Amino acid sequence: MSDLPRYEKLPLFDPHRKDFACLYQAQQVPPLDAQSEQWFQQALALDDPNIPVGNVDYAKVYYLYRQAAERNNWKAMLNLASLILSNRAGVPEHDPEAAIRWVEKAMKLGIPDAYDRMGIYHQNGLVKGGDATSAYAFFQRAADMGSPSAMTFLGEKLAGTYDDPEGEFWGNLPVATQMLECAMAQGYGPAAFKLGYIYKRPNTPDAKEKALRVFQEGVKLGCEKCANKLSVEFDGAYLTDGTSVVKAIDKARAERYGKIGDFLKLYDGRVKLPNLDKVLPLPPAPLPKWDGNMKTLTDAAKAVTPQSKAQQGAALEGREFIPPRHVVLSLEQSAFSVTGDQSVPRDGYWLALYGPASTPKDRLIPARGNRPERYLTGERFDASPFAWLNADQVQWHYLGEASALPPQREDFLKHMVETGLIREVPELTRPFQRDGYEICAKTGIWEARVAADHPLASIYNRWDQQAFVEEGSAFPRASERFVDIAPESVRWTYLGSPNADTGVPGRREIAL
Repeated sequence: MSDLPRYEKLPLFDPHRKDFACLYQAQQVPPLDAQSEQWFQQALALDDPNIPVGNVDYAKVYYLYRQAAERNNWKAMLNLASLILSNRAGVPEHDPEAAIRWVEKAMKLGIPDAYDRMGIYHQNGLVKGGDATSAYAFFQRAADMGSPSAMTFLGEKLAGTYDDPEGEFWGNLPVATQMLECAMAQGYGPAAFKLGYIYKRPNTPDAKEKALRVFQEGVKLGCEKCANKLSVEFDGAYLTDGTSVVKAIDKARAERYGKIGDFLKLYDGRVKLPNLDKVLPLPPAPLPKWDGNMKTLTDAAKAVTPQSKAQQGAALEGREFIPPRHVVLSLEQSAFSVTGDQSVPRDGYWLALYGPASTPKDRLIPARGNRPERYLTGERFDASPFAWLNADQVQWHYLGEASALPPQREDFLKHMVETGLIREVPELTRPFQRDGYEICAKTGIWEARVAADHPLASIYNRWDQQAFVEEGSAFPRASERFVDIAPESVRWTYLGSPNADTGVPGRREIAL
């Protein structure tokens, strides 16, 4: 056997396993390089589902994915592999072997989803000698490593009421349920669809209510099938035979879920709607008034971010000007200094300070404006504005040329706003917070976070961890999405965006 990762020797798939340990992919993967992640997001944005396929510049998409993949961005590796295997015009290579090699590179990084992808390649015969047996071994390994997509696939296969290997399903409901709950805990919407059906099986009122809430959570996580399921349910499809998860026909709700399902289908899970309850709360909550425009419906349900502040220091001019998104070395990083009675020895930014040569850097006194100033080689340093300070008493510390900052969180948020994944809301002048065990003090959108050093911070502190909460209600519990975080560990921040009054008591209107 070859020693290539595609032929890794794995335990055979065991559909009758007795237990499953939930691991999270976000805790298993290496950190992503910020620049590579920006290229990855740019590639995703170019492949806009609202643009006809023939108008997408797939050559540029390929180039961006490749740049990111070469800097070990595993998400780019997997998307690049898919692009290579596609028939998209403009993609410079369509070699299956190249696609497999990129997936293998991700496997070497220990990426759970890469093992899931390799299982698909075995199942489809893309790997020489691959078949269903080897494919399921890879799926099992991927799920055990933390891949939410592999957990969802196997969870569906193990959720039968009996074994039918020929039909590729087995009766192992406990493990199937654990896998699907673990996938949902990672924000993977498709897992909610099958999980909702599992919860509904007893067909009791409590079981139906539990299933209804899981489908609703699935819609928030971008699950198109969940939205369509609720559209059909509220349209009355299963009320006559007693299997419906809803209690009454509600054509208005059915219409909204149908519109949202159409929207989510375009984005294949890329868009999340965490604030769905702003436009489409579950009964008995009344529906807010809607103008019939699908964009109003979907925009209001998206995650939000406060409007970005103007960059500080952007108004500086002359020698003090530093280009936006650029930075110079700190004083601590300065390698050398010269006195002000010399000519400038090197192009770059310099900081003028005063004090004896033996004085620690953090004790030196500003000799000018205490801001870096750019000089060219051979120029003369400008004089201090203090008449008592001679040039030979001023130390000019070299801070180098300005270098571009790696992409920051604000850059990614701005990009997500531009691509329509989130929307901006006005920044509050007096923002306020509440702990997770408290009652909501104001209706609107709230964002949840745990401390950065919390063991589940990488799972919970996502850009879409928001909720539309009514005043007087309890905040959503992390356990509702199967994340084991106590309410007292969660801090909620109010972001605003309540719905507007209509003048009719108890009736509001969707407002952006």
